[in-house]
Amino acid sequence: MKSASSDFQPTTRFGLLTGRGVLIGLLSAFAVVFTANGLLIYNALSTFDGIEVADAYQKGRAYNHVLEAMEIQKQLGWSAAVEVDDKGSAHDVRLRVAFTDRAGQPLRGLTPHGVFYRPVVGGLDQRLAMKEISPGRYEAEFHLAEGGNWIARVAAEGPHGEKFAQEQRVTIRD
Repeated sequence: MKSASSDFQPTTRFGLLTGRGVLIGLLSAFAVVFTANGLLIYNALSTFDGIEVADAYQKGRAYNHVLEAMEIQKQLGWSAAVEVDDKGSAHDVRLRVAFTDRAGQPLRGLTPHGVFYRPVVGGLDQRLAMKEISPGRYEAEFHLAEGGNWIARVAAEGPHGEKFAQEQRVTIRD
């Protein structure tokens, strides 16, 4: 078989394409990708790591104790209706909680406290003891440093050492 003659001429506009040229182009493309990845990894590791507590690993290992405490709390049959009122002024917040037992009766004689903390930002947490304003209803007033997303945590201890805790995400307007 005879090959047909053709008038095709490879372009030389960018120079003659050789194995060396292909290798240099390929290595250059990978160098750009690795440089970009390196910069992104450096920026990711040198900024906030998402860990707010120093002993996060140990707390993670002790999580079974948290699960046991949750089961004990569930067996108590207590419930808490948490209400957050911003009182119409910036960052002044009233936290109200109504505690009831399994039968729906108000729980008296508890020692509750309320905590407001930011999910990501440390150092702005506030903890206050709550006062009983009526049977089973407790209240505390907070002045928060800024608006935004907060977690309101209510914890109470009963007269016989029973423990109860509940968290609720709230948004405080600026």
